[in-house]
Amino acid sequence: MAFHLQNLPYLAFKEVLSTMDLREKFLIATSSRKSASLVKRCVFPQKYKFTILYCKYWDLKVDRAHWSQIKKGDRYSSEECKKEGISLNKTVLETFELIIDVFNKPRTCMSNNDLLESYNSFQPFFEKLEMKVNTLIFNCKTHELQSTLEKYKEIPNVNVFVNSSEIVDFNPQAKHHFERASFYFDEDIDWDLHKHLLISLLDSKMVYMYSDLIAAYEDISEEIERMEFLELEMFPLNYYTFETVFESLGQVVPVKQATYLERSGAWNTRHFSGNCFMIEQKETGRKAHVFLISTGKHPSNLSLRMSPETFELA
Repeated sequence: MAFHLQNLPYLAFKEVLSTMDLREKFLIATSSRKSASLVKRCVFPQKYKFTILYCKYWDLKVDRAHWSQIKKGDRYSSEECKKEGISLNKTVLETFELIIDVFNKPRTCMSNNDLLESYNSFQPFFEKLEMKVNTLIFNCKTHELQSTLEKYKEIPNVNVFVNSSEIVDFNPQAKHHFERASFYFDEDIDWDLHKHLLISLLDSKMVYMYSDLIAAYEDISEEIERMEFLELEMFPLNYYTFETVFESLGQVVPVKQATYLERSGAWNTRHFSGNCFMIEQKETGRKAHVFLISTGKHPSNLSLRMSPETFELA
């Protein structure tokens, strides 16, 4: 028997909505202002992540601690709307505003090749809704990198795809602070830029660098003693001589296991037969683990993670 959801008492409506996936909740919210208000009240405890792609596409999903925890029904997007032939009868900005309002100002990410065009054009819209962008994803030339990082220093998280250009202008004395900064490099970008960028990010909480050309670890070993979280992928250091890096620092404290925070926020303990060391942070005295994970071929992946306060040598 068909019935109108809006005619149900609030608690009954909430119970019915709890059995629905994100797609169904979204489509109900778009049907009328009353429906949008009801859905908003019901989904309030849940956190969401909203991504704006190229100024006109969108992706909405339940905000899980890690992408691997996303379940079927936790996600819906403009692409799926289009495939299903659903017309929302709204402008792009009207759709964005509805999502932001109904889904409780979700954690917002913007992804676009032309960052200036997208972010700056949306600023009045975000200010009107009292919203702040949490993450920016963009492409950038090497000579634009530093000025762009400075311009968007108020954004907590950045994912940058760095393309090479003939001019490389990076001030090694610069300082940038982000909650999380990830960089993906062209193959022909030289090591000096990697090194200067890494040093400029020492005050950032989490740093990821992905490149085939990250050079000798010895050049930065003293610097990372100040960092809380670092991941260097495809790191060309000989797996069998990793220990010698720490001999010059006087911090050769091998450990058999490392306990550290995963990206999901959960603590993980990993056992090592070698190439795992404990170091002490210069600024805070906190203990950290540095370990090298062999990928089955040279080079390996280098990680630094803070250890729990209660960590004991194993």
